[in-house]
Amino acid sequence: MSSEPSLRELPARPSLEHLKHQARTLQREGLAADALAIARFAACGIASPLPKLADALHVIAREYGFATWPALKLHVEVASEDPAAALAAALKALDAKLVRQVLARHPQLRATLDEPLPGLSFDTPALVFAAMRQSREIVEALLEAGASIDQRTRWWAGSFGALDFANPELSAWLIARGATVDIHAASRLGLIDRVRELLAADPQLVHARGGDGQLPLHFAATVEIAALLLDHGAELDARDIDHESTAAQYQVSIADPGDGMPRYREAGGGHMVARYLVERGAQTDLLMLSALGDLARVEAILNEDPECVRMTVSERFFPKRDPKSGGCIYFFGFGWTKSPQMLAHQFGHTAVYDLLMQRSPLWLRLAQAAEVGDEPLVERIVQHHPTLCAKLTPAAARRLVGIAVRGNTRALAQLLALGWPADARLENNQTALHYAAWHGNLAMVRDLLAYNAPVNVFEAEHGGSPLGWTLHGSMNSWLRDKGDYPAVAHALLAAGAQIPKPEGPVEAAEEVLAVIRQHTP
Repeated sequence: MSSEPSLRELPARPSLEHLKHQARTLQREGLAADALAIARFAACGIASPLPKLADALHVIAREYGFATWPALKLHVEVASEDPAAALAAALKALDAKLVRQVLARHPQLRATLDEPLPGLSFDTPALVFAAMRQSREIVEALLEAGASIDQRTRWWAGSFGALDFANPELSAWLIARGATVDIHAASRLGLIDRVRELLAADPQLVHARGGDGQLPLHFAATVEIAALLLDHGAELDARDIDHESTAAQYQVSIADPGDGMPRYREAGGGHMVARYLVERGAQTDLLMLSALGDLARVEAILNEDPECVRMTVSERFFPKRDPKSGGCIYFFGFGWTKSPQMLAHQFGHTAVYDLLMQRSPLWLRLAQAAEVGDEPLVERIVQHHPTLCAKLTPAAARRLVGIAVRGNTRALAQLLALGWPADARLENNQTALHYAAWHGNLAMVRDLLAYNAPVNVFEAEHGGSPLGWTLHGSMNSWLRDKGDYPAVAHALLAAGAQIPKPEGPVEAAEEVLAVIRQHTP
């Protein structure tokens, strides 16, 4: 049973970095079993012998009278003497009341509301950010403060406006308030009469570049709008600038309204548009056709090029033309290293999945069966080909890395037990152990180490080892909240991992740094 923590008073100008330093110090003391630190943790109901930084941050927040660290952090950021930083914090909190308070306290912000706001990604001004987050209340507060309803981002590949992100309800409200409905917004919102009106006034708008350098066809929400654009001269296979992808590639891979991309359509609507574009003669690939469930075209493409069954979402198959670009939209829609087999299975196209598996080499069939959990097929393949995993080429063996990227612990353990090489690596020397460590996936790390995965492999892209990726992942992995990074670091060090010696300060979660310090002479 915990007692209430002793309350402290924040200084007049609190520093977030100073508060974080207090938390890191408290965590180090807790890890060292300091009695006073243990008592402070206990007062907040934390009894772990290995407190995490998040635990220490929570204690600091409670001691200053806040229920959580995010609440204290927001308080400090909004109270900042930097007007832009204060506004960015209020926006990210999605708190319209705080936004109004910041605007009232810093009236000078009104003169720059249409400019990109430091602290927001993609050169985004405040109102567009609020529209991305579907906050009508914040949009209204910004409009009242003088923001332009038609402000746009300054993204290098092509700017986005509020109507490129807002859902139908918010879009209708914005339009009623006077937002300009350009050809891209009209296309994505399904406003076919507005599309007709704009094209009648200026037929060249069918070639206009919008956000990311996309064309109106990339945004088309319905088959009817896609048909109208094509009938007015839209280029079927024109590519956008940032992702160098066609409208069909966008439509097939970004199909859900909750995916965070600048479009809104009913679930499955993107696939309907993609199928129509394919019927009109759009360029296709095996990933696209597998996701669409187009059995006849999948079979035709396999007959023409049997080797394409090995295709994945990777730069090997979809190289960048411009190094500055974000890469093919499949990376963001389908996901890195996804295969046609996985996409057919994911979208429920059984006949296509079965055909792809029949045309796949045995090693690939085994890997895909393990990935989707088809245990009977795994057993049949191994029963008839017991030495299959001992004869894999490097190109085949590297499929293990993709499984680690997706955190499929069960599939990875199964393949390792069958003899799949644990030292498989990509062309840039990244291994499954790199990604398992980056995600803090202790079970996966232990499985790889049990099968002698090398711990001191330094990949070419960043120069990091699995231990280095552990440090970075503890702060940056999208799965970091689920990872056990201290235990992963312990496991790698016990297996002989070399401690990184970076030129600058090491950035990692404090509990991971504590493990490193324990092993540093």
